[in-house]
Amino acid sequence: MATASAMSSSSSRRLDSLSWEERVQILREHFQLKGYRVHSGLQFGCELVLYADEPGKVHSDFCVHLVGSDERLDWRAMQTLVRSMPDLHKTLILAYIDETKPGQFQVEEIAMATEHAPFRHRKVMKEVGAQVKRQKT
Repeated sequence: MATASAMSSSSSRRLDSLSWEERVQILREHFQLKGYRVHSGLQFGCELVLYADEPGKVHSDFCVHLVGSDERLDWRAMQTLVRSMPDLHKTLILAYIDETKPGQFQVEEIAMATEHAPFRHRKVMKEVGAQVKRQKT
């Protein structure tokens, strides 16, 4: 598991006054600053998916789930997401937005790597962006 953080601001609005879409936008900007191409994760049951390169060239490696402002995780939703990631060939990232000062936000993230479960153990390590799509002929 890994953690990381980054700062963002949203025109000096308080975190508790931001809509869900505005919180997702803070996440989107956070991962774009890290160099990812960010797209909706709706089809995978999460808020965002991250691509290391153009989506036409590679598959996404990560699904990002935004933890609610109440800091609580619904274990049923979490179990569903964690169990689906190996089949999707993705790593789940749980992200939480914290307000460090009024209007100043910090994104905390933790990656939930599920490929190390005993029944799914693989000896081949994959790098981010290694899921290259087959080119149509």
